[in-house]
Amino acid sequence: MAAAVVMSAPGAMGGTTPATTENVAAAAAVRALVDDSPDATSLIPRDFGYKFGYDPVQVDGLLVNPNGDCSSPVTLPPEFESACKAHDLGYDVLRYAERVDEPLGGWARRSVDAALNRRIHAACQLRDDEFSRARCGVMADIAFTAVDVNSRRQEYGAPVVENVFARTDPADRPNLWPLARTVLGLFAVTAASAVIIDALRKFRRRFV
Repeated sequence: MAAAVVMSAPGAMGGTTPATTENVAAAAAVRALVDDSPDATSLIPRDFGYKFGYDPVQVDGLLVNPNGDCSSPVTLPPEFESACKAHDLGYDVLRYAERVDEPLGGWARRSVDAALNRRIHAACQLRDDEFSRARCGVMADIAFTAVDVNSRRQEYGAPVVENVFARTDPADRPNLWPLARTVLGLFAVTAASAVIIDALRKFRRRFV
């Protein structure tokens, strides 16, 4: 999941420089993917599989990256798996446009992220128990917050994996500030979520 907690380097790839022309095929594919269009498969760029080493497949009604997953520092509900894989595919389509020097505008990454948010929250609503749905919803909020933080750091350009501990020179210090900001953001959401879950648990006990 690109719902994945992956650090992204601003400006390294996809930055803020506006493209004169967006890749038409990639733009059409993104719109189809986020709208759950049945035409999504046919709209994936023809050379996508060659460039990325896989062909998208259908899972639970979504076109996904079969090798994708929900990369996260916390364990996420299994119901999120298909949504995470679809999110990974969406991010790869953004990277495709970047590779052919016709990057998509910020609308594309926002749309892919919004689709993830919608799908994981919808997955939670399929649970039978009210408390279980609430707990799942909290995890969905945490997952989306992690994705949103990274997208904002990246300024909604093409996603780039960043190793915050990498050094180009022995004298350099690793840049931990991006990681720190993400951890602090996740900590705040997790703390708030714990309060909500505790309140729900106490409320539930009143009627047991």
